[in-house]
Amino acid sequence: MKVNVKVIALITGAILSIVSCSSDDDAPANGNETVTKSAVIKNYANIVYQSYKDSYDRALEMQTAINAFVDNPTENGFQAAKNAWLAAREPYGQTEAYRESNGPIDEGKTEGQLNAWPLDENYIDYVRDNSGGVTSEGIINNTSITIDETALIGLNEGAGGNGVLDKNISTGYHAIEFLLWGQDFADPSNGLPGQRAYTDYITGSSGTNQNQDRRGTYLKVVTSILVKDLKSLVDTWVEGGVYRNTFLALPEDEALKNMMAGIFFMTGEELSTERMAVAVEQNQEDEHSCFSDNTHRDIYTNAKGVNNVLFGEYGNISGPSLYDLVKQADADQAEKLKVAAALSISRINTILSNISDTKKFDQLIEEETLTSGGIVIQAVLALRDQAKEISASASKLNITL
Repeated sequence: MKVNVKVIALITGAILSIVSCSSDDDAPANGNETVTKSAVIKNYANIVYQSYKDSYDRALEMQTAINAFVDNPTENGFQAAKNAWLAAREPYGQTEAYRESNGPIDEGKTEGQLNAWPLDENYIDYVRDNSGGVTSEGIINNTSITIDETALIGLNEGAGGNGVLDKNISTGYHAIEFLLWGQDFADPSNGLPGQRAYTDYITGSSGTNQNQDRRGTYLKVVTSILVKDLKSLVDTWVEGGVYRNTFLALPEDEALKNMMAGIFFMTGEELSTERMAVAVEQNQEDEHSCFSDNTHRDIYTNAKGVNNVLFGEYGNISGPSLYDLVKQADADQAEKLKVAAALSISRINTILSNISDTKKFDQLIEEETLTSGGIVIQAVLALRDQAKEISASASKLNITL
C-alpha cells in the first residue's frame, strides 16, 4: 500500500489533452479494421469485473476453509486454509493494475482494508522478543477489545502499536497471512516461511500461545471483512453497476487516461520500487508477502495484471486493447511497448525460475544490492522501462501522464 507522493501527484495532476473522437482519429495506419476507443474501454470494464469476480470467488473458498479450520483445528485443516489463501492471491494480484485509476478501489479505505502492508505483527498478535521468547501483545491479547468487524475496521491504520500508522494494519490479505503463517523469522538460508503452529487455535490445555479463542474469532472476522470488500467491488463493476456506469459515461480520453495511469503507477513506482527495490535495499520485512514467502507470485501477478490491461486479455476474455490503439496511432511505438512488456515478464520469470522449496525471495534479496545487477534489480529496471513506454504510448494517444 506504500505510495510515492510525487508519483501520485504526477499522475493525478497531469493535464489531459482533449482530442477529437472522430473515425479519422481511430483509423489504423495499416488499413486493418478500426479499433475504437469505446470498444477498448468496454473490454477493460469486462476485464476489471471478471478479475474482481474471480478474486471474490477464491476469497469465498478461503473463507470456507478458514471457518472449517477454526471450528475444528487440525494440521490438515490449517494447510488447507493456507493453500486457499495462496490461491486467493492469484486473481487479486492481477487487479492491482487498477490502482491509482480514479476508481473505487482507491475510494475511502477500501484498498487499505484489503491489501495494506507492511504490517507490524505485534499490533495484531504475539511476537518473538529479542531473547527468542514470546511477547503477548496486540489486539488479540488485549482482552479489553471486542473482536468484531467494526472494531477491526476502526483499528486498521489507526493509533497504537508502534505508532507508525501505516504499519498498524489489522485487516486484509496480509493480516490473514500473518494469522496463518506467523512471523517469518527463520534464517533466510533455509527457505522456510513463517512456522505458526495450528495449535495456536486449539482452546484448552493442548493449545499454544494464549487467547486461542480470540485468535480464531479474529481470523474469521478479518476474512469476512475481506470477502465483503471484494463483493462491493464486484457489485460496482458488474454490468449495470454504479461505478461501471460512471466509468463508461466518462469522456473516452479520460477513461483511457485512467486506465493508463494505473499501469504507469504500478510499473514505474508501486511494483518496481516499493515492492521490489525497497525489499532489496532493506530486508525481508519489506517483502509484500513476507510471512508466506509468496512475494515472487505477487510480483508476477502484478506484472501480469498490467499486461492484461495493455493487451485487453484476462482468462477467456480477449478484445480491443490499449496496445491496438497505440498501434493505430504509431506502429513503431506499439512495438516498443510490446517489447518492453515482454521483457518485464521475462525477467520476472527469471526470478520465478530461481525460486524453489529451499530458496525463496528472501535469499534473492539477501544476495543483491541496488547496484549489484542481480535478477531482482534487472526486473526492476525492466518494469521502469516499461513505465516509460507506457507514458510514451499515452502521448501518442494525446494523453499526458
